[in-house]
Amino acid sequence: MRYVFYDDFKPGLVKNDTIVDISDELGVKPYQTPQMIVEKFIKEYEKLKPALEKALKEKKGTPIKDVRLRQPVPKPGLFLCGIGGFGEGEGRKRPLNFFLKAWTTIIGPGDTVVLPKAKARIYEHEAELAVIIGKHTQNVSEKEALDSIFGYTMLIDVSGRGVPDAGGFWPQKSFDTFGPMGPVLVTKDEIPDPYSLGIKLWVDGVLRQNYNTDDMSHDLGAKISFLSDICTLSPGDVMACGTNHHGLGPMQDGEKVTIEIGQIGTMSVQVKDPYKREWDIAENIRP
Repeated sequence: MRYVFYDDFKPGLVKNDTIVDISDELGVKPYQTPQMIVEKFIKEYEKLKPALEKALKEKKGTPIKDVRLRQPVPKPGLFLCGIGGFGEGEGRKRPLNFFLKAWTTIIGPGDTVVLPKAKARIYEHEAELAVIIGKHTQNVSEKEALDSIFGYTMLIDVSGRGVPDAGGFWPQKSFDTFGPMGPVLVTKDEIPDPYSLGIKLWVDGVLRQNYNTDDMSHDLGAKISFLSDICTLSPGDVMACGTNHHGLGPMQDGEKVTIEIGQIGTMSVQVKDPYKREWDIAENIRP
């Protein structure tokens, strides 16, 4: 199934080119936050599945073009991002490593990445596959870890390089709006092979990143097992898989950035820089 939030964070499922409201099926209450709602969808998915399938079959949907899609996981307890996750066509296999990214970075389709006043050397895009955790996971083997995957979504991991007086990844990756996510949460049964997904990113229609998940340095089981030995993962947590750095380049005021991952979809965001900084594109695209 393809889960979304839309408009004022109503829960829905994608049905062709429409969205079917599943508020009733999830028993949404006024006091529930969007994160509570998506976590209920995740935790009770198997029990809810017959009712959800019935809703998809019988309910009339609202055209996607008439709604505002939102980020499918608005406030994960843990937002973990991989470092150096791909071989990059050179057989690289760095040790497993992750950093915490603030959930306050998360925005959705059509939203705006706002570059902060921090005098970074450059602000770059990173197109990534993200895994949504489906159950409490602690100290599991690589094989067991695969059972913890609930589904997948897309992430643009916006990065400030060389931010003055900012050691480590967290402060350079965690400015507000630096985590565009969406447009859907796709359950894992819809993507039987997560190692054959094409990932692309365009800036103002010009293709910059173009790689495949078949080049992942460590498989998903290894990543989740590694993390579960450090901290307990919970339903609704997000694990981003890192990026292939070929084609990374600047994000600048007024640009439109679009990410696409096969079997998940396409999402665009705008870029705003109140300080109107400019980076020479030809000189700053990574080969």
